[in-house]
Amino acid sequence: MTRNLRSVIQSFKYDGGEETKTKAVGITRNASTSAGKNRINKANSKKKLDLEEKQYRDLAPSIKQDLSLLFIGYNPGLESSIQQHHYAHFTNLFYKLLNQSEVLIKVLKSNQANLNQLLKEDELFQELVEDPLTFKTRVKPVHDFDLIKYDIGFTDLVLRCTRTAQELSMKEKLENVPRLLSEFKESKTKHLVFIGKGIWEIIVKYMCQVLNISKFKLTKENFVWGLQNEKLCSDLQYRKIIAKMTELCECDNRIYVFPNTSGLVTSLTYHEKLQLWNNLGNDILTGELKK
Repeated sequence: MTRNLRSVIQSFKYDGGEETKTKAVGITRNASTSAGKNRINKANSKKKLDLEEKQYRDLAPSIKQDLSLLFIGYNPGLESSIQQHHYAHFTNLFYKLLNQSEVLIKVLKSNQANLNQLLKEDELFQELVEDPLTFKTRVKPVHDFDLIKYDIGFTDLVLRCTRTAQELSMKEKLENVPRLLSEFKESKTKHLVFIGKGIWEIIVKYMCQVLNISKFKLTKENFVWGLQNEKLCSDLQYRKIIAKMTELCECDNRIYVFPNTSGLVTSLTYHEKLQLWNNLGNDILTGELKK
């Protein structure tokens, strides 16, 4: 009896030990398999991102000679690259501000265009005008390259598409300034509008290098949104920078710096942003610098 009981107990021990051993091996194998899958998933994700990066195309500028207005962005985002249109993301306020400030209509009026005649004969203008009585416009991202017909152009500091502007190195940004200046020079644009203070800061940094200015920074004391008026600026160094910019462009243009139109940028209210755009439109219409 005792022997039989001992045999039963030993058989249970044997089975349990084997089961525990099997479970331990299974856990080890599962952990190993899981780690392997994670490595594969990470590798596949990286390959996918690399492939996507290659598929995103640069966005070409829209420029010609004697432009009335040229908008300058930082660089194309993914949505702009995919759609091949400037400020294409649905949260971007660019076209809402453009339409509400009547900038297109004011550019046309400054060029002595007959709006009623355009409405009768110009199919593109008919498409862009929502209300023929008030000439309220409905310009959309798909119209960006069409606006060149009315002397409105688009370009970027860097033409290369990235997920965020933070992916651009300072070296790459500064190296693109001469290209940008050549576009200003060739187009003889009357009104340059930088969409984002960060772009203007790169231009200022470049001008400081040209002028051998070692220490300069845009501050609340020397910078205001909108028109960068050399005559109204009390900072002597900043006046030199603006003057040098105009000199390198080889034309008498007006420089405006606006907040980024991304819906994520909330440093200014929409009303404050719209006021800047209204001022731009009025300056274009009157053709006079504020003195």
